[in-house]
Amino acid sequence: MALPKQKVTTMKIVSVLIITLLAPIPANAQPFYGDPYDGARAAQWRWAPPNVWRAPFDAYAYAPLPPPGPPVDNGHSGDLPAPPPPPPMGWVYGPYTFADSGGVVRVAVGADGLNVRSTPDGFPFAALANGVPLIVLQQAGNWILIAPACNLTPTYTWSVTAGGIPLSVCF
Repeated sequence: MALPKQKVTTMKIVSVLIITLLAPIPANAQPFYGDPYDGARAAQWRWAPPNVWRAPFDAYAYAPLPPPGPPVDNGHSGDLPAPPPPPPMGWVYGPYTFADSGGVVRVAVGADGLNVRSTPDGFPFAALANGVPLIVLQQAGNWILIAPACNLTPTYTWSVTAGGIPLSVCF
């Protein structure tokens, strides 16, 4: 089946118009300034193009510092106050800890971990794995108030003795 001559001519005109309208539109509308690494590549071979700016060597020179003067007395004797103690974590049962040769108190228990409680003989809320260093803040009988001597992270294993509380170790 042949198309009528009128439709073929109209299709040719429309296609020619589309081609002539789209032809002058460039594929890349942004101007091209060349390779931004031309200067670096040319400087590598000691032939830098003239448009590469080079800073003079003394452009960023600093003035020398003045010599130190005599010490200034600001009213302090030079002694800094002692840093505040770390925030307490909780209470642990003292016989399940030991002091190593360096004097650091560490967790040493034969079970999963050492339970940390909010009060002496209270409900456990955390568990520390063996070997975690502790800072002793206070002692009440066999119970000691501790702060961890390192950043703690969970091991994603749970203490059976603490009722499913995750064990923590040093990060």
